[in-house]
Amino acid sequence: MDQTLSLDTMDGLTFRTDRSAIIQEVGAGNWNAFAHENGAPELQADTVVNRSLFDFIQGEQVRNQLKQVLEKISQDPNWCWVLPHRCDAPDRERVFCQSLRPVFNGRDCTGFLFQSVEQHSSQRPPIPLFDFKTLQKETKDEKGLPLVSMCSWCQRIKFPRISGDDWIKPEAYYAKGGRTTVRLSHEICEDCLKSTADPFLAKEGIADGREA
Repeated sequence: MDQTLSLDTMDGLTFRTDRSAIIQEVGAGNWNAFAHENGAPELQADTVVNRSLFDFIQGEQVRNQLKQVLEKISQDPNWCWVLPHRCDAPDRERVFCQSLRPVFNGRDCTGFLFQSVEQHSSQRPPIPLFDFKTLQKETKDEKGLPLVSMCSWCQRIKFPRISGDDWIKPEAYYAKGGRTTVRLSHEICEDCLKSTADPFLAKEGIADGREA
């Protein structure tokens, strides 16, 4: 892969961080369009540059997994991490494929390149639980609200009063009497924790179907 390639010429949502996960560059065209379409003008490209990637990741378990992956791929310029994941809007189901690749200068890893490309998108009736901005605003001072877990990768829901120990689709959560007035915790379900481990770490070329 040509690591000098302009991010604006690449498909999907792209950004590059330094070795400490501080965002250095963003493919502004696609990034700004996505932020606008999803009602997040505060996340335009020029507002995220020079900020830590982890400022934008919810959930300690999710942050720790990503830190481990970055440490792993920093050891070899040919490593990458390919992750299919959901990135839903309230009224739209979206499946993305995200790839993380190290950027090397000689023998030293100097940063990381992130690329997320939409694989599938379809309209659906709105699910309020995915309106994260409104949910956070309305519940930030309500410490006594029930805590609902959402998997950051597949976006299934776990709420013991409704689902027991199972992770269920958001539609099933509401069908079983789930409410929107809750506190939301971002975690990784057992299935995704297993499937996003080493099987998704691969040598460059193998992960995208080419020989290394």
